[in-house]
Amino acid sequence: NIAHAELIEETLNETSSQFELKHTQRLSEALILLKQENFDVILLDLSLPDSQGLEGMTQLKEQVQTTPLIVLTALDDRNVAIQSLREGAQDYIIKGDLEAQDLIRSIDYAIERHRKEESLRHQAIKDRLRVKMLENIRQSLELKETLQTTVEEVRQFLQVDRVIIYRCGNSNSGEVMAESVELDNNRQSSEVKVSYFPFNSILPQACSIQAIDDVDYQAELNDEVYALAAQEIKAILTFPIWQRKFLQQKNNNSPLSKNPEKFLWGMLIAHNRNLARKWQEWEINLLKDLTEQVTIAIEQSELYTDLQNAYQKLQQQANLDSLTELGNLRQFEETLRYEWQRLMRDGKPLSLLMCDIDYFKAYNDTYGHPTGNQCLKQVAKILKQTVKRPGDTVARYGGEEFAIILPDTKAQGALFIAQTIQSKLEKLAISHINSKINKFVTLSIGISTMIPRQGSKENIIVEAADQALYQAKKQGRNRIVS
Repeated sequence: NIAHAELIEETLNETSSQFELKHTQRLSEALILLKQENFDVILLDLSLPDSQGLEGMTQLKEQVQTTPLIVLTALDDRNVAIQSLREGAQDYIIKGDLEAQDLIRSIDYAIERHRKEESLRHQAIKDRLRVKMLENIRQSLELKETLQTTVEEVRQFLQVDRVIIYRCGNSNSGEVMAESVELDNNRQSSEVKVSYFPFNSILPQACSIQAIDDVDYQAELNDEVYALAAQEIKAILTFPIWQRKFLQQKNNNSPLSKNPEKFLWGMLIAHNRNLARKWQEWEINLLKDLTEQVTIAIEQSELYTDLQNAYQKLQQQANLDSLTELGNLRQFEETLRYEWQRLMRDGKPLSLLMCDIDYFKAYNDTYGHPTGNQCLKQVAKILKQTVKRPGDTVARYGGEEFAIILPDTKAQGALFIAQTIQSKLEKLAISHINSKINKFVTLSIGISTMIPRQGSKENIIVEAADQALYQAKKQGRNRIVS
Protein backbone atom coordinates (compact mmCIF):
# COMPACT_ATOMS: atom_id res chain seq x y z
CA ASN A 1 0.00 0.00 0.00
CA ILE A 2 0.93 3.67 -0.10
CA ALA A 3 2.14 3.64 3.49
CA HIS A 4 4.59 0.83 2.83
CA ALA A 5 5.82 2.51 -0.34
CA GLU A 6 6.37 5.80 1.48
CA LEU A 7 8.16 3.98 4.29
CA ILE A 8 10.49 2.23 1.86
CA GLU A 9 11.18 5.47 -0.02
CA GLU A 10 11.87 7.31 3.24
CA THR A 11 14.16 4.53 4.42
CA LEU A 12 16.14 4.55 1.20
CA ASN A 13 16.45 8.34 1.19
CA GLU A 14 17.72 8.37 4.77
CA THR A 15 20.37 5.73 4.24
CA SER A 16 21.41 6.05 0.63
CA SER A 17 21.20 8.47 -2.27
CA GLN A 18 22.05 5.89 -4.93
CA PHE A 19 18.48 4.68 -5.50
CA GLU A 20 15.57 6.28 -7.32
CA LEU A 21 12.24 4.73 -6.39
CA LYS A 22 9.06 4.59 -8.46
CA HIS A 23 5.95 2.84 -7.18
CA THR A 24 2.50 1.83 -8.36
CA GLN A 25 -0.51 0.69 -6.36
CA ARG A 26 -1.62 -2.04 -8.74
CA LEU A 27 0.15 -4.81 -10.64
CA SER A 28 -1.45 -3.72 -13.92
CA GLU A 29 0.09 -0.26 -13.52
CA ALA A 30 3.48 -1.82 -12.78
CA LEU A 31 3.35 -3.92 -15.94
CA ILE A 32 2.70 -0.79 -18.01
CA LEU A 33 5.57 1.09 -16.32
CA LEU A 34 7.97 -1.81 -16.92
CA LYS A 35 7.27 -1.59 -20.65
CA GLN A 36 8.25 2.07 -20.63
CA GLU A 37 11.35 2.02 -18.44
CA ASN A 38 14.18 -0.26 -17.33
CA PHE A 39 14.76 -0.93 -13.64
CA ASP A 40 17.63 -2.46 -11.67
CA VAL A 41 15.42 -4.24 -9.14
CA ILE A 42 11.70 -4.76 -8.47
CA LEU A 43 10.12 -4.77 -5.00
CA LEU A 44 6.84 -6.69 -5.18
CA ASP A 45 4.21 -6.64 -2.47
CA LEU A 46 2.47 -10.02 -2.55
CA SER A 47 -0.78 -8.35 -1.41
CA LEU A 48 -1.91 -6.00 -4.18
CA PRO A 49 -5.52 -5.08 -5.00
CA ASP A 50 -5.36 -6.88 -8.35
CA SER A 51 -2.92 -9.64 -7.42
CA GLN A 52 -2.50 -11.96 -4.47
CA GLY A 53 0.33 -14.34 -3.62
CA LEU A 54 2.64 -15.64 -6.30
CA GLU A 55 0.28 -14.74 -9.14
CA GLY A 56 1.76 -11.25 -9.49
CA MET A 57 5.29 -12.60 -9.40
CA THR A 58 4.51 -14.98 -12.25
CA GLN A 59 3.15 -12.17 -14.42
CA LEU A 60 6.17 -9.97 -13.69
CA LYS A 61 8.67 -12.73 -14.50
CA GLU A 62 6.94 -13.33 -17.82
CA GLN A 63 7.41 -9.69 -18.80
CA VAL A 64 10.85 -8.95 -17.31
CA GLN A 65 12.59 -12.29 -17.11
CA THR A 66 16.02 -11.07 -16.01
CA THR A 67 15.29 -8.13 -13.68
CA PRO A 68 15.89 -9.22 -10.03
CA LEU A 69 12.78 -9.44 -7.87
CA ILE A 70 12.45 -8.96 -4.10
CA VAL A 71 9.10 -9.84 -2.55
CA LEU A 72 7.51 -8.04 0.38
CA THR A 73 5.29 -10.21 2.53
CA ALA A 74 3.41 -10.16 5.83
CA LEU A 75 4.49 -12.10 8.91
CA ASP A 76 2.01 -14.89 8.26
CA ASP A 77 3.12 -15.27 4.62
CA ARG A 78 6.60 -16.69 5.37
CA ASN A 79 5.89 -19.98 3.62
CA VAL A 80 4.71 -18.09 0.54
CA ALA A 81 7.88 -15.99 0.67
CA ILE A 82 10.06 -19.10 0.77
CA GLN A 83 8.10 -20.53 -2.15
CA SER A 84 8.77 -17.30 -4.06
CA LEU A 85 12.51 -17.95 -3.74
CA ARG A 86 11.99 -21.33 -5.35
CA GLU A 87 10.09 -19.58 -8.15
CA GLY A 88 12.98 -17.23 -8.91
CA ALA A 89 12.82 -14.30 -6.47
CA GLN A 90 16.21 -13.02 -5.32
CA ASP A 91 15.11 -12.36 -1.72
CA TYR A 92 12.12 -11.65 0.52
CA ILE A 93 11.48 -9.06 3.23
CA ILE A 94 8.91 -9.25 6.04
CA LYS A 95 7.05 -5.95 6.01
CA GLY A 96 6.59 -5.92 9.78
CA ASP A 97 10.33 -6.35 10.37
CA LEU A 98 11.49 -3.78 7.82
CA GLU A 99 14.91 -2.43 8.77
CA ALA A 100 16.83 0.10 6.69
CA GLN A 101 20.11 -1.81 6.58
CA ASP A 102 18.35 -5.08 5.76
CA LEU A 103 16.50 -3.40 2.90
CA ILE A 104 19.68 -1.81 1.50
CA ARG A 105 21.62 -5.06 1.87
CA SER A 106 18.86 -7.02 0.16
CA ILE A 107 18.67 -4.57 -2.76
CA ASP A 108 22.46 -4.41 -3.13
CA TYR A 109 22.70 -8.19 -3.04
CA ALA A 110 19.93 -8.59 -5.64
CA ILE A 111 21.53 -6.08 -7.99
CA GLU A 112 25.04 -7.50 -7.58
CA ARG A 113 23.85 -11.06 -8.05
CA HIS A 114 21.89 -9.99 -11.11
CA ARG A 115 24.96 -8.29 -12.56
CA LYS A 116 27.05 -11.40 -12.07
CA GLU A 117 24.36 -13.59 -13.61
CA GLU A 118 24.03 -11.19 -16.54
CA SER A 119 27.80 -11.13 -16.95
CA LEU A 120 27.88 -14.92 -17.07
CA ARG A 121 24.94 -14.97 -19.48
CA HIS A 122 26.58 -12.39 -21.72
CA GLN A 123 29.85 -14.32 -21.66
CA ALA A 124 28.02 -17.52 -22.59
CA ILE A 125 26.35 -15.77 -25.52
CA LYS A 126 29.66 -14.24 -26.53
CA ASP A 127 31.44 -17.60 -26.39
CA ARG A 128 28.68 -19.33 -28.33
CA LEU A 129 28.73 -16.76 -31.12
CA ARG A 130 32.53 -16.72 -31.25
CA VAL A 131 32.71 -20.51 -31.42
CA LYS A 132 30.06 -20.58 -34.15
CA MET A 133 31.94 -17.94 -36.13
CA LEU A 134 35.25 -19.77 -35.77
CA GLU A 135 33.63 -23.06 -36.78
CA ASN A 136 32.11 -21.40 -39.82
CA ILE A 137 35.46 -19.86 -40.77
CA ARG A 138 37.17 -23.25 -40.47
CA GLN A 139 34.48 -25.15 -42.32
CA SER A 140 33.98 -22.73 -45.21
CA LEU A 141 36.42 -20.62 -47.18
CA GLU A 142 33.53 -19.11 -49.12
CA LEU A 143 33.35 -15.53 -47.88
CA LYS A 144 29.70 -15.04 -48.89
CA GLU A 145 28.64 -18.04 -46.81
CA THR A 146 30.59 -16.87 -43.75
CA LEU A 147 29.22 -13.33 -43.96
CA GLN A 148 25.65 -14.58 -44.42
CA THR A 149 25.95 -16.75 -41.31
CA THR A 150 27.28 -13.73 -39.43
CA VAL A 151 24.39 -11.38 -40.27
CA GLU A 152 21.82 -14.05 -39.46
CA GLU A 153 23.41 -14.80 -36.08
CA VAL A 154 23.75 -11.11 -35.21
CA ARG A 155 20.14 -10.35 -36.15
CA GLN A 156 18.87 -13.22 -34.01
CA PHE A 157 21.09 -12.13 -31.15
CA LEU A 158 20.10 -8.44 -31.24
CA GLN A 159 16.47 -9.10 -32.25
CA VAL A 160 16.55 -6.25 -34.77
CA ASP A 161 14.82 -5.75 -38.12
CA ARG A 162 17.87 -5.95 -40.34
CA VAL A 163 21.61 -6.63 -40.29
CA ILE A 164 23.84 -5.81 -43.26
CA ILE A 165 27.51 -6.29 -44.09
CA TYR A 166 28.46 -3.58 -46.56
CA ARG A 167 31.73 -3.41 -48.51
CA CYS A 168 33.08 0.04 -49.30
CA GLY A 169 34.12 0.88 -52.83
CA ASN A 170 35.58 3.73 -54.80
CA SER A 171 33.93 7.16 -54.80
CA ASN A 172 31.69 6.35 -51.81
CA SER A 173 30.11 3.43 -53.64
CA GLY A 174 30.01 -0.13 -52.43
CA GLU A 175 28.24 -3.46 -52.31
CA VAL A 176 25.96 -5.28 -49.88
CA MET A 177 27.82 -8.54 -49.23
CA ALA A 178 25.28 -10.14 -46.87
CA GLU A 179 21.90 -9.27 -45.38
CA SER A 180 19.45 -10.75 -42.89
CA VAL A 181 15.92 -9.33 -42.60
CA GLU A 182 13.08 -9.95 -40.18
CA LEU A 183 10.02 -10.50 -42.36
CA ASP A 184 6.43 -10.18 -41.24
CA ASN A 185 3.42 -11.87 -42.77
CA ASN A 186 2.71 -8.88 -45.01
CA ARG A 187 6.10 -8.74 -46.69
CA GLN A 188 7.69 -11.24 -49.03
CA SER A 189 11.46 -11.60 -49.25
CA SER A 190 11.44 -10.46 -52.86
CA GLU A 191 9.95 -7.13 -51.76
CA VAL A 192 12.68 -6.39 -49.25
CA LYS A 193 15.55 -4.43 -50.77
CA VAL A 194 18.44 -2.44 -49.32
CA SER A 195 18.25 0.26 -51.97
CA TYR A 196 16.53 2.56 -49.47
CA PHE A 197 19.50 2.55 -47.10
CA PRO A 198 21.53 5.80 -47.11
CA PHE A 199 24.99 4.19 -47.09
CA ASN A 200 26.69 7.32 -48.36
CA SER A 201 25.22 9.29 -45.48
CA ILE A 202 26.90 7.17 -42.83
CA LEU A 203 30.20 6.58 -44.66
CA PRO A 204 31.80 9.74 -43.22
CA GLN A 205 31.29 8.26 -39.73
CA ALA A 206 32.19 4.71 -40.72
CA CYS A 207 35.67 4.67 -39.18
CA SER A 208 34.24 4.50 -35.64
CA ILE A 209 31.49 2.59 -33.87
CA GLN A 210 28.18 4.47 -34.07
CA ALA A 211 25.30 3.68 -31.71
CA ILE A 212 22.11 5.74 -32.04
CA ASP A 213 19.29 4.71 -29.69
CA ASP A 214 16.64 7.02 -31.12
CA VAL A 215 17.24 8.49 -34.57
CA ASP A 216 14.25 10.85 -34.32
CA TYR A 217 15.68 12.39 -31.17
CA GLN A 218 19.01 13.13 -32.89
CA ALA A 219 17.73 13.84 -36.40
CA GLU A 220 18.25 17.59 -36.04
CA LEU A 221 21.91 17.20 -35.04
CA ASN A 222 23.38 16.51 -38.48
CA ASP A 223 22.52 15.58 -42.04
CA GLU A 224 23.70 11.98 -41.64
CA VAL A 225 21.21 11.22 -38.87
CA TYR A 226 18.50 13.14 -40.72
CA ALA A 227 19.02 10.88 -43.75
CA LEU A 228 18.41 7.86 -41.52
CA ALA A 229 15.25 9.40 -40.09
CA ALA A 230 14.00 10.11 -43.59
CA GLN A 231 14.12 6.37 -44.28
CA GLU A 232 12.15 5.62 -41.09
CA ILE A 233 15.14 4.06 -39.35
CA LYS A 234 14.59 4.39 -35.60
CA ALA A 235 17.75 2.91 -34.08
CA ILE A 236 21.07 1.99 -35.67
CA LEU A 237 24.36 0.40 -34.71
CA THR A 238 27.37 0.42 -37.08
CA PHE A 239 30.82 -1.15 -36.77
CA PRO A 240 33.80 -0.58 -39.05
CA ILE A 241 35.37 -3.69 -40.59
CA TRP A 242 39.08 -3.18 -41.09
CA GLN A 243 41.66 -4.97 -43.17
CA ARG A 244 45.36 -5.07 -42.44
CA LYS A 245 47.89 -3.23 -44.54
CA PHE A 246 49.45 -6.26 -46.24
CA LEU A 247 46.20 -6.79 -48.20
CA GLN A 248 45.78 -3.12 -49.02
CA GLN A 249 47.80 -3.13 -52.23
CA LYS A 250 45.29 -5.45 -53.88
CA ASN A 251 42.13 -4.09 -52.30
CA ASN A 252 42.77 -0.42 -51.68
CA ASN A 253 39.27 0.66 -52.63
CA SER A 254 38.38 2.29 -49.33
CA PRO A 255 37.47 5.97 -49.41
CA LEU A 256 38.37 6.30 -45.71
CA SER A 257 41.61 5.24 -44.07
CA LYS A 258 43.39 7.20 -41.36
CA ASN A 259 45.38 4.36 -39.82
CA PRO A 260 48.51 3.49 -41.83
CA GLU A 261 48.39 -0.09 -40.54
CA LYS A 262 44.88 -0.85 -41.78
CA PHE A 263 42.17 0.40 -44.10
CA LEU A 264 38.39 0.37 -44.06
CA TRP A 265 36.98 -2.70 -45.82
CA GLY A 266 33.33 -2.07 -44.93
CA MET A 267 30.72 -1.92 -42.18
CA LEU A 268 28.46 -4.16 -40.14
CA ILE A 269 25.12 -2.37 -39.74
CA ALA A 270 22.19 -3.32 -37.50
CA HIS A 271 19.01 -1.28 -37.30
CA ASN A 272 15.33 -1.13 -36.39
CA ARG A 273 12.82 0.62 -38.61
CA ASN A 274 9.91 0.62 -36.18
CA LEU A 275 11.20 0.95 -32.62
CA ALA A 276 13.94 2.87 -30.87
CA ARG A 277 16.08 0.81 -28.51
CA LYS A 278 18.82 1.24 -25.96
CA TRP A 279 22.02 -0.38 -27.24
CA GLN A 280 23.68 -2.07 -24.27
CA GLU A 281 27.41 -1.73 -23.71
CA TRP A 282 27.89 -5.48 -23.54
CA GLU A 283 26.07 -5.87 -26.87
CA ILE A 284 28.37 -3.32 -28.45
CA ASN A 285 31.46 -5.05 -27.02
CA LEU A 286 30.24 -8.40 -28.28
CA LEU A 287 29.66 -7.13 -31.80
CA LYS A 288 33.04 -5.43 -31.74
CA ASP A 289 34.60 -8.84 -31.08
CA LEU A 290 32.51 -10.40 -33.84
CA THR A 291 33.63 -7.82 -36.38
CA GLU A 292 37.21 -8.80 -35.56
CA GLN A 293 36.26 -12.39 -36.41
CA VAL A 294 34.71 -11.12 -39.64
CA THR A 295 38.02 -9.43 -40.43
CA ILE A 296 39.80 -12.74 -39.94
CA ALA A 297 37.29 -14.47 -42.22
CA ILE A 298 37.73 -11.83 -44.92
CA GLU A 299 41.51 -12.00 -44.80
CA GLN A 300 41.50 -15.79 -44.76
CA SER A 301 39.12 -15.93 -47.71
CA GLU A 302 41.12 -13.46 -49.75
CA LEU A 303 44.40 -15.20 -48.96
CA TYR A 304 42.81 -18.48 -50.01
CA THR A 305 41.61 -16.85 -53.23
CA ASP A 306 45.12 -15.55 -53.87
CA LEU A 307 46.48 -19.04 -53.24
CA GLN A 308 43.95 -20.55 -55.63
CA ASN A 309 44.81 -18.00 -58.30
CA ALA A 310 48.51 -18.63 -57.84
CA TYR A 311 47.93 -22.37 -58.06
CA GLN A 312 45.85 -21.98 -61.21
CA LYS A 313 48.55 -19.78 -62.71
CA LEU A 314 51.17 -22.40 -61.89
CA GLN A 315 48.94 -25.06 -63.40
CA GLN A 316 48.58 -22.99 -66.55
CA GLN A 317 52.31 -22.43 -66.69
CA ALA A 318 52.92 -26.14 -66.14
CA ASN A 319 50.66 -26.90 -69.12
CA LEU A 320 51.86 -24.05 -71.32
CA ASP A 321 54.69 -23.81 -73.81
CA SER A 322 56.39 -20.54 -72.90
CA LEU A 323 57.59 -19.75 -76.44
CA THR A 324 54.42 -20.27 -78.46
CA GLU A 325 51.87 -19.95 -75.60
CA LEU A 326 50.27 -23.16 -76.86
CA GLY A 327 49.62 -26.15 -74.67
CA ASN A 328 52.70 -28.26 -74.05
CA LEU A 329 53.19 -32.02 -74.28
CA ARG A 330 51.74 -32.53 -70.80
CA GLN A 331 48.51 -30.73 -71.66
CA PHE A 332 48.32 -32.60 -74.96
CA GLU A 333 48.57 -35.99 -73.26
CA GLU A 334 46.05 -35.09 -70.51
CA THR A 335 43.54 -33.66 -72.99
CA LEU A 336 43.88 -36.55 -75.42
CA ARG A 337 43.37 -39.09 -72.62
CA TYR A 338 40.26 -37.26 -71.39
CA GLU A 339 38.72 -36.85 -74.88
CA TRP A 340 39.47 -40.46 -75.79
CA GLN A 341 37.53 -41.72 -72.77
CA ARG A 342 34.69 -39.22 -73.27
CA LEU A 343 34.20 -40.00 -76.95
CA MET A 344 34.45 -43.71 -76.18
CA ARG A 345 31.36 -43.32 -73.97
CA ASP A 346 29.58 -41.15 -76.56
CA GLY A 347 30.56 -43.28 -79.57
CA LYS A 348 31.77 -40.21 -81.50
CA PRO A 349 34.87 -39.67 -83.69
CA LEU A 350 38.15 -38.06 -82.67
CA SER A 351 40.58 -36.55 -85.17
CA LEU A 352 44.25 -35.84 -84.51
CA LEU A 353 46.56 -33.74 -86.68
CA MET A 354 50.35 -34.01 -86.36
CA CYS A 355 52.10 -31.06 -88.03
CA ASP A 356 55.83 -30.62 -88.70
CA ILE A 357 57.70 -27.66 -90.21
CA ASP A 358 59.67 -28.84 -93.22
CA TYR A 359 63.47 -28.46 -93.11
CA PHE A 360 63.33 -26.50 -89.86
CA LYS A 361 66.92 -27.40 -88.89
CA ALA A 362 68.09 -25.82 -92.12
CA TYR A 363 65.97 -22.75 -91.31
CA ASN A 364 67.64 -22.40 -87.89
CA ASP A 365 71.10 -22.89 -89.37
CA THR A 366 70.39 -20.23 -92.00
CA TYR A 367 68.62 -17.53 -89.98
CA GLY A 368 69.67 -18.31 -86.41
CA HIS A 369 67.71 -19.50 -83.37
CA PRO A 370 66.01 -16.15 -82.51
CA THR A 371 64.53 -16.02 -86.01
CA GLY A 372 63.70 -19.72 -85.74
CA ASN A 373 61.77 -18.99 -82.54
CA GLN A 374 59.90 -16.22 -84.33
CA CYS A 375 58.99 -18.69 -87.10
CA LEU A 376 57.60 -21.12 -84.51
CA LYS A 377 55.47 -18.31 -83.03
CA GLN A 378 54.11 -17.39 -86.46
CA VAL A 379 53.14 -20.99 -87.23
CA ALA A 380 51.56 -21.36 -83.76
CA LYS A 381 49.52 -18.20 -84.38
CA ILE A 382 48.15 -19.64 -87.64
CA LEU A 383 47.17 -22.85 -85.86
CA LYS A 384 45.35 -20.93 -83.10
CA GLN A 385 43.56 -18.72 -85.60
CA THR A 386 42.38 -21.72 -87.59
CA VAL A 387 41.32 -23.98 -84.72
CA LYS A 388 38.62 -21.88 -83.03
CA ARG A 389 36.20 -24.25 -81.27
CA PRO A 390 36.43 -24.13 -77.46
CA GLY A 391 36.76 -27.91 -77.21
CA ASP A 392 39.67 -28.14 -79.67
CA THR A 393 43.28 -28.19 -78.47
CA VAL A 394 46.46 -26.98 -80.17
CA ALA A 395 49.74 -28.00 -78.54
CA ARG A 396 53.44 -27.87 -79.23
CA TYR A 397 54.35 -31.53 -79.38
CA GLY A 398 58.08 -30.92 -79.38
CA GLY A 399 60.68 -28.94 -81.34
CA GLU A 400 59.09 -27.90 -84.64
CA GLU A 401 56.21 -30.38 -84.31
CA PHE A 402 52.63 -29.45 -83.35
CA ALA A 403 49.53 -31.51 -82.52
CA ILE A 404 45.85 -30.61 -82.91
CA ILE A 405 43.08 -32.52 -81.10
CA LEU A 406 39.64 -32.21 -82.75
CA PRO A 407 36.91 -33.93 -80.67
CA ASP A 408 33.69 -34.97 -82.40
CA THR A 409 35.27 -34.27 -85.82
CA LYS A 410 35.10 -36.58 -88.82
CA ALA A 411 37.92 -37.10 -91.33
CA GLN A 412 36.47 -34.59 -93.80
CA GLY A 413 36.39 -31.85 -91.15
CA ALA A 414 39.95 -32.62 -90.08
CA LEU A 415 41.13 -32.44 -93.71
CA PHE A 416 39.48 -29.04 -94.12
CA ILE A 417 41.34 -27.73 -91.05
CA ALA A 418 44.65 -29.06 -92.39
CA GLN A 419 44.09 -27.49 -95.82
CA THR A 420 43.17 -24.15 -94.23
CA ILE A 421 46.36 -24.19 -92.16
CA GLN A 422 48.54 -24.83 -95.20
CA SER A 423 46.72 -22.14 -97.17
CA LYS A 424 47.26 -19.52 -94.46
CA LEU A 425 50.93 -20.47 -94.11
CA GLU A 426 51.39 -20.13 -97.85
CA LYS A 427 49.86 -16.63 -97.79
CA LEU A 428 52.12 -15.64 -94.90
CA ALA A 429 55.15 -16.51 -97.09
CA ILE A 430 57.88 -16.87 -94.49
CA SER A 431 61.12 -16.90 -96.48
CA HIS A 432 63.19 -20.13 -96.37
CA ILE A 433 66.02 -19.95 -98.93
CA ASN A 434 67.50 -23.31 -97.94
CA SER A 435 64.30 -25.35 -98.19
CA LYS A 436 64.70 -28.11 -100.77
CA ILE A 437 61.04 -27.96 -101.85
CA ASN A 438 59.98 -24.31 -101.66
CA LYS A 439 61.39 -20.82 -101.14
CA PHE A 440 58.97 -20.35 -98.22
CA VAL A 441 58.33 -22.25 -94.98
CA THR A 442 56.00 -25.22 -95.50
CA LEU A 443 54.21 -27.71 -93.27
CA SER A 444 53.68 -31.46 -93.52
CA ILE A 445 50.52 -32.79 -91.82
CA GLY A 446 49.45 -36.30 -90.84
CA ILE A 447 45.80 -36.99 -89.93
CA SER A 448 44.16 -39.85 -88.08
CA THR A 449 40.41 -40.14 -87.33
CA MET A 450 39.01 -42.86 -85.06
CA ILE A 451 35.96 -43.71 -82.98
CA PRO A 452 37.47 -44.90 -79.67
CA ARG A 453 36.56 -48.50 -78.89
CA GLN A 454 36.07 -50.04 -75.47
CA GLY A 455 39.36 -51.24 -74.02
CA SER A 456 41.51 -49.26 -76.46
CA LYS A 457 44.15 -46.67 -75.50
CA GLU A 458 44.67 -43.21 -76.92
CA ASN A 459 48.22 -43.97 -78.03
CA ILE A 460 46.88 -45.81 -81.10
CA ILE A 461 45.59 -42.59 -82.66
CA VAL A 462 48.93 -40.88 -81.94
CA GLU A 463 50.78 -43.70 -83.66
CA ALA A 464 48.41 -43.56 -86.63
CA ALA A 465 48.73 -39.76 -87.03
CA ASP A 466 52.49 -39.97 -86.61
CA GLN A 467 52.66 -42.65 -89.30
CA ALA A 468 50.59 -40.44 -91.61
CA LEU A 469 53.02 -37.56 -90.96
CA TYR A 470 55.94 -39.85 -91.77
CA GLN A 471 54.28 -40.70 -95.08
CA ALA A 472 53.77 -37.00 -95.83
CA LYS A 473 57.48 -36.43 -95.28
CA LYS A 474 58.42 -39.48 -97.31
CA GLN A 475 56.21 -38.42 -100.22
CA GLY A 476 58.01 -35.09 -100.60
CA ARG A 477 56.80 -32.86 -97.69
CA ASN A 478 54.42 -29.87 -97.86
CA ARG A 479 51.46 -32.18 -98.09
CA ILE A 480 48.63 -33.77 -96.10
CA VAL A 481 48.30 -37.52 -95.57
CA SER A 482 45.40 -39.16 -93.76
